[in-house]
Amino acid sequence: MKHNTKRIFSLALAVVLTLSLFTGCSGSRSKYTKYNGTIWDSFDTIISIVSYHENQTQFDNFMNTARERYQYYHRLFDIYNDYPDMVNAKTINDNAGIQPVKVEPELFDLIRFSIEWYEKTNGNVNIAMGSVLKIWHDVRTYAEFNEPVLPDMAELEAANQHTSIENIVLDEENMTVYITDPECSIDLGAVAKGYATELICDELGEKYANFAISAGGNVRVNGHPMDGRTRWGIGIQNPIVDDNYQMVGGNLDLAFLYGDQSLVCSGGYQRFFVHEGKRYHHLIDPVTLFPKNTYDGVTVLCEDSGMADALSTAIFMLEPQDAINFMNTIPDAECIVVMENETIMMTDGFKAYLESCGVTSSTPAE
Repeated sequence: MKHNTKRIFSLALAVVLTLSLFTGCSGSRSKYTKYNGTIWDSFDTIISIVSYHENQTQFDNFMNTARERYQYYHRLFDIYNDYPDMVNAKTINDNAGIQPVKVEPELFDLIRFSIEWYEKTNGNVNIAMGSVLKIWHDVRTYAEFNEPVLPDMAELEAANQHTSIENIVLDEENMTVYITDPECSIDLGAVAKGYATELICDELGEKYANFAISAGGNVRVNGHPMDGRTRWGIGIQNPIVDDNYQMVGGNLDLAFLYGDQSLVCSGGYQRFFVHEGKRYHHLIDPVTLFPKNTYDGVTVLCEDSGMADALSTAIFMLEPQDAINFMNTIPDAECIVVMENETIMMTDGFKAYLESCGVTSSTPAE
């Protein structure tokens, strides 16, 4: 009996940095050795890193720096937990309607960046939706150990009365953030990981030249492999999802990413629950207040990882042709979207990119 399957064109995190970056011989010997590292305790995801160094000590220093920076930004952008001697995103929420909060420049800049992308995406990226997203977060958490239930629409609509981006007031001179509505809260999940990855790549790049990072659905590369090749090899997974939403498909190898580039993928195939045979994931439509189910996956290619994160979220909220039209207005950024009916659409630039990698733009066969 044939399963009712779906194809998802998404980034394969386990594959991205473990493909040996193509196994072909570069034709020359290098004094650099390729090292692999993993960070387990930041942004609720597995962060895999490939980098080239002259010796183990250099790599260890590199990884210690990367790990410390990811842990720092994880705490700084966290809306769920307090940390000793740190003012973070949760501190801002805790002081909603009470007082402005003086924050670190990185957190201030992330919030300002998010407000700018709220405007650019016509509200499809809205960090002020914390009150609505918390309801869905609690429902998903409950479903991990209990029979899943859906949130009450009246509760969602009531929470949505407190999601105006204008509730967030920034004072650049004093470096403060103030949420004027006591029932409003920020949620940085749509942008924080990509934004942090971009910051960390910039910081690491001041000392280390050649590395690639896969942080969940966010990939960012710096420089090039030190084995004679000019671009990073990577794997994009085209899994088949069975009736239990388990990925059982294979991988598609690509010659991929020159210099400083990012690729970010969004999809509803990781954080979700199933209620009465329907999947409810974490990407919430700001109009319907329910998960948007047009796509199986969205992938964005551009230079900046934070920008790619924001774009992938925004595209997920648009209808396919609207998504392509929107991306055509964004300079130096491309996308591919895969609908639930297995149809693939992409910008002309993404199609050209795939063809440069020797990949046809049609859906890969099972």
